[in-house]
Amino acid sequence: MSNFETVSIKMAKEQNLSLNPSKISGNCGRLMCCLKYEQEVYEEKAKKLPKIGAVVRSPDGEGEVVGVETLKEKVRVKFVDGEGTLFKKYDAKDLKIIKNVEKEDDNLEVENPEDLKTLQELEKLEKLEEKMSNEEDI
Repeated sequence: MSNFETVSIKMAKEQNLSLNPSKISGNCGRLMCCLKYEQEVYEEKAKKLPKIGAVVRSPDGEGEVVGVETLKEKVRVKFVDGEGTLFKKYDAKDLKIIKNVEKEDDNLEVENPEDLKTLQELEKLEKLEEKMSNEEDI
């Protein structure tokens, strides 16, 4: 296997993985290629789910989406009333989207800024290797 599909940090983020290089890099030192194969499933399921920040109607009333478990199709909803804040999980099929958000925030959140730098360097290296591989094929 010498031809690898390009993998991006964005794929890891969309799959709700920790953006820690040691956790999303394979033994080869590259970003895990399995992310590429799983990405299509995540994208398909994400189309059906509300985005974080969306307003939804649940069996318990209207609330704001604060978390999504893409593969399980579960949604965590926050309700705010005069007495406080309540969080509850629902199957996505039990919710009606009242107001979705256009796009989730694309900011990459990492605990350690050095991790993001390392991941970006890995991503650049993979793109360079892919470009060189494509030139050799010509």
